[in-house]
Amino acid sequence: MGAKRLNVLLTGSSGVIGKHLVESFARRYRLVTFDRSPAQNRQVDILGDLCDFRALKAAMKGIDVLVHLAATSDEASFTKELLPNNILGVYNTFQAAHEAGIRRIVFASSCQTVTMYTRDERIEISQPVRPGSVYGVTKVFGEVLGRYYHDRFGIEFAGLRLGAFASYNDPDLQRPSWLWRLWLSPRDAVSLFRCAIEKHKIGYSLVFGTSRTKPEVLALKPAKERLGFIPQDDVAKAGVQEFRSSEVRSQKTGRSRAPRCKGLKDDPSRFPARRALCNS
Repeated sequence: MGAKRLNVLLTGSSGVIGKHLVESFARRYRLVTFDRSPAQNRQVDILGDLCDFRALKAAMKGIDVLVHLAATSDEASFTKELLPNNILGVYNTFQAAHEAGIRRIVFASSCQTVTMYTRDERIEISQPVRPGSVYGVTKVFGEVLGRYYHDRFGIEFAGLRLGAFASYNDPDLQRPSWLWRLWLSPRDAVSLFRCAIEKHKIGYSLVFGTSRTKPEVLALKPAKERLGFIPQDDVAKAGVQEFRSSEVRSQKTGRSRAPRCKGLKDDPSRFPARRALCNS
């Protein structure tokens, strides 16, 4: 899918992760952004709500790839937040993509789909879901809905079970902590989403997405095999300071670099479930 400059629709472009993707995406693709509120430093192309099916369908016109991040990104009221945004909103978005003829959906899922496994147990993508929150349940819904649209209509689908997204200067990176098991860096987040957009013939792909963590609790081999994603940032290296310096330089120059695609606190029983853990 890399032969032409792709038309990409990014929902949730003003969110925690979305705002880190916009700059790179705008340079690489013909980017259209969709959100319910303006970004702090960048105009949103289309202001709309996930419950507005007509607005979503209009936004899909001419789009090659949908990258769907817009969601309530942690545990919240089911009827007021999770139901409209993470259930109805996901259905509306996927259905609008189908009706518009979009051939690939990249969905920001979450490692909260498996947070009821024991804390240091290595989790393979093939293991059954064990969500530790209703928010995690809504992400399972998005994954299964993506399977339906793939099997029924042939839409390629990448479900990215994201780890704990955190900036390079997060205090929990300075010493061994829960974040060392789940960290997804800004640079690796950009790389992961670009791989999911550009990799040829992904079919239905469900993968975990983190940086190099210690230990590797969420198995990354499927992300490499299915999407060609290889994380660059390593939480265990003393060079975390170097990563932070790189981020500062990119903020000053207005440019960030991501590699090309190549081919709450500790709890004694499970991962933490708050602080935008494993969010989108």
